[in-house]
Amino acid sequence: MLVKDIEKVIQLSAQSGWGYGGMALSSRAITHLCRRLEDRDEPYHILELGGGQSTLFWNELLNSELLPLRVTTLEHHHEWAKVLSDRVENSDHIRIFPQTLKQISDREWEEIFTTQDQFLTLWKSSGKPVSVQDYDLFTIRNTFYAEVGDLPLKEKSIDVMIVDGPHGNGRSLAYPLFRNVLKPNALILVDDFDHYPFLQDLQRVFSYEEIYREILGQERWTLVQIKEEKGEM
Repeated sequence: MLVKDIEKVIQLSAQSGWGYGGMALSSRAITHLCRRLEDRDEPYHILELGGGQSTLFWNELLNSELLPLRVTTLEHHHEWAKVLSDRVENSDHIRIFPQTLKQISDREWEEIFTTQDQFLTLWKSSGKPVSVQDYDLFTIRNTFYAEVGDLPLKEKSIDVMIVDGPHGNGRSLAYPLFRNVLKPNALILVDDFDHYPFLQDLQRVFSYEEIYREILGQERWTLVQIKEEKGEM
């Protein structure tokens, strides 16, 4: 995709939304990601962890017909998920799934990272629900979306995963819990990549190549491409 086309869609989505400041995913990160998506007939399937301004970008990109897309967005603030759903015009192509959060112990964390086949079964039987009043705690530990095992995602179907939620180190749980649905060469965009050992945790599950990273003020993100799944985690 041409940068000028991406920037036009960014401007349109900003006008229809809340802008790219604050906690929104960087528009530069979106630009770098989209430049890696080549023209093709088959839709790109994007798994977005944490919905917001970027969700509206995907909606405008679908409107522009520049690229075929399917987007699956997970959001743990249910009222916010409803707001996003109301703003999205392409509901056949963008599906927003409200999630609750749960927290697991350090022992359960290690079991999920080191179990080859039963990681989703372990996830479903592990941990405890997080109180809604604690959803916005930035330093919450070992916390992730509770219902990921029930999502209608096919094996090896995800081209792009955007890791931008929930808060805390628990974002790393995306790697083992979605390992079966990511394509062998999937792109992963990790926001705030140096707040916790997100890349070290990724390396436990996949070999990967870092394509680009940016540290500019509060914008701290990296784009990587996975190469292969580790035989042992």
